[in-house]
Amino acid sequence: MNRMLTHALGLSAGLLLASSAWGAAGHDGLMAQAASAELPVSSTVTASSCWIRQIPAPAPSGGFLVIHNAGTQPAVLNGVSSPDYGMVMMHETTQKNGMSRMSMVHQVTVPAGGQLELKPGSYHLMLEKARDGLKVGDQVRVDFTLADGQRLSAQCEIQPARAMPGMRGHMKY
Repeated sequence: MNRMLTHALGLSAGLLLASSAWGAAGHDGLMAQAASAELPVSSTVTASSCWIRQIPAPAPSGGFLVIHNAGTQPAVLNGVSSPDYGMVMMHETTQKNGMSRMSMVHQVTVPAGGQLELKPGSYHLMLEKARDGLKVGDQVRVDFTLADGQRLSAQCEIQPARAMPGMRGHMKY
């Protein structure tokens, strides 16, 4: 009996810590948004074709776009936030021994004079804690901070859960 009680108490404490961390992440997201709004807008790094696959809560949604770098130096994305989501992270999907794995990354580099596509099965955004009322067709803003002290914003369209990138930037359902 003591063993079961100890396990239950440990589980409760773990859930309490997890929910505290979850709440703090939402607060950190607000802090990141406020901080990025103060940064100058990049004149060389831009975003296009942004869309977010809407997944029912509490599952995270995926965000996909193309980041363009017209500059002569690589651009390093080192933060991301959105006023419409409590938490946004950059993730990468990798394959090892036939298994697919997603992991958070803290920086993503866009080559000088090039572009980086954030797409399913590669680099992408994970968006959690969507604001109430988001629906397919809505436009939301995603803000990126750059290592050089600048920022860029992307306008993203909410797409259905089954959306996949199609030919020439059109969605297939």
